[in-house]
Amino acid sequence: MKAFKIEGEIETGRRSWRKFSKEIAAENEETAKEKVLCDLGSRHGLARRGIRIRKIKELSADEITDTAVKHRIGAD
Repeated sequence: MKAFKIEGEIETGRRSWRKFSKEIAAENEETAKEKVLCDLGSRHGLARRGIRIRKIKELSADEITDTAVKHRIGAD
């Protein structure tokens, strides 16, 4: 399992967007993207068109700040 940092924007109203950054443990970039879309969509009641993913970066063990992600990939 690998760690990814996903950055983007979520729609907060008509023509209003808020930036987000999230660390995810996943097998690959596509799975990480899918997890973020599902999580943000269900938490904020957004359709996928209300979530813009700008950047997906694979993280090394030193770059991970989320302790849950560190534990999931076995880097703790």
